[in-house]
Amino acid sequence: MATITNLRLANLRALVVDDMATMRQNIRNQLGQLGIGQVDQAGTPDEAISQIRRNAYDIIVCDYNLNKETNGQQMLEFLRSQNMLSPATMFIMVTAEAAYDFVASAAEFQPDAYMVKPLTGSKLLERIERLLDKQNALRTIVGRLKLKDTAGAVAECDRMLQAAPKFALDILKIKGTALLELSKPEDALAVYKQALSLRDDLVWAKLGIATCHQIAGKLDEAREVAQEVLASNSKYIPAYDLLAKVAESQGNEQEALEALNQSYEVIPSARRSRLVGDVAYRTGDLERAKTAFSKALHHTKGSLTAQPSDMLSLAQVHVDAGEAKEALQVLSTAPKHFAESNAFVATQAAVQAQAHIKLGNAEEAEKAYEIARSLVDTTKADASALALAKAAFSIGRDDEGASILKKAVMADHENNRLVSLARKVLKDTGKDEMAEQIVDHALNEVTAIVAEANALMRKAQFDESLAKLDEALAAMPENTGVLLAAAQLHLLWMSQKGLNLDYVAKVNSYLSKLDLLMPGNERVSKMYRFLRETLSRTAKKE
Repeated sequence: MATITNLRLANLRALVVDDMATMRQNIRNQLGQLGIGQVDQAGTPDEAISQIRRNAYDIIVCDYNLNKETNGQQMLEFLRSQNMLSPATMFIMVTAEAAYDFVASAAEFQPDAYMVKPLTGSKLLERIERLLDKQNALRTIVGRLKLKDTAGAVAECDRMLQAAPKFALDILKIKGTALLELSKPEDALAVYKQALSLRDDLVWAKLGIATCHQIAGKLDEAREVAQEVLASNSKYIPAYDLLAKVAESQGNEQEALEALNQSYEVIPSARRSRLVGDVAYRTGDLERAKTAFSKALHHTKGSLTAQPSDMLSLAQVHVDAGEAKEALQVLSTAPKHFAESNAFVATQAAVQAQAHIKLGNAEEAEKAYEIARSLVDTTKADASALALAKAAFSIGRDDEGASILKKAVMADHENNRLVSLARKVLKDTGKDEMAEQIVDHALNEVTAIVAEANALMRKAQFDESLAKLDEALAAMPENTGVLLAAAQLHLLWMSQKGLNLDYVAKVNSYLSKLDLLMPGNERVSKMYRFLRETLSRTAKKE
């Protein structure tokens, strides 16, 4: 006869990840005895990632020590950063090291639970049931968040604080984050203080207070609180990230670089290396950038967690440092499957063109440049476009370089990092004097388009306003500022003239694209709320 526990677990699907076959089989047997219907196995991180791409898992039980290249924490980091795990997936880390407590508390991406070996069926059952209870208690809140109904999620948090006080801290953590997304730092501040009144050692709540200050523009206060957090917990990665954000907001990229470098010292990982490398490159610290991107390649060598951008970034750093041969050598080691991506091949060819010019191989440079130019999508603001512009200037095609760079800036004019890199392209190629003509003009042009559309809307010239933005999106389909403006103005049109299903579909398409371009962005969350409110108002009118 099936027990209540069996019924609860019977429809779950689990994945066991361990490099030791006997351990995998042992955990598999224990999960099976608990009544879990299907249990798959993976012996390597790559095998696990492949299975996760094909199947939806309710539970993943993963060993921390997998192999020399990738441990369980790095695999979790990759899965979470690539959005490969459902919010409902329970990720349980298994370790023989008591010191993992430090890793779990310091990491940016934390498992839902971790367990110290040896495992027993009863321990597994207790932990899984606890996670299921938590999932059930937070179900309505998570449901609201999936619908982008952040305000509704906050209301559900208030309701569940009364109904499920056992999970008060989990609920307060979600509520605080949701309020920050709604640009309500003062309300979020009250939530974090409420959490600390329940437990005064909550590092996430203390950092939440620092984040409230940062969002409210109180940067000195944000830095002070983050530093206080690190004074008592020098290994807490999110605090370093906040310090880096504050420093960048204040124009102090060197301080941001130091904060990120310290975070890498705490938990060395490919993601941490990339963050250090990106800032080091923008600030002109080529040696540190070279070291950082080399480490990123080392962390992911031969693994599915490898990202082509690491190799391309390292090669570009070598070119900028005058090490053209080293750049070509790095690019020659690219795995064959990287060539399946046009973006990779385009950027690779653009960097090769720059390297050949430095080596005096004008003919080879021209060949590589033509390959890159045939593949780069100039409507996108990405590494391929910037590398192509740099190649064009390097081989003396200044007009082409200017055109490519202008389109790249216009494609994402609100991206400060992109604009900074665009200026760096001009500086590195000795074209500083063209910055005003190219970068500043591009920024002003897009800003003027959005301003004109808004002005037309204020004059009740709705159709003309929307036509202006449609024209802009045809040329700049991934410009986040224009997409946000288009969504907003279509919603304003409906608030004045009534429901238009074509416009609803358009707004949804704009927001879906923004979700990909700006994941987790609070402005996008606001627009989703605006959409729901507009639909509600127009429905009532009709």
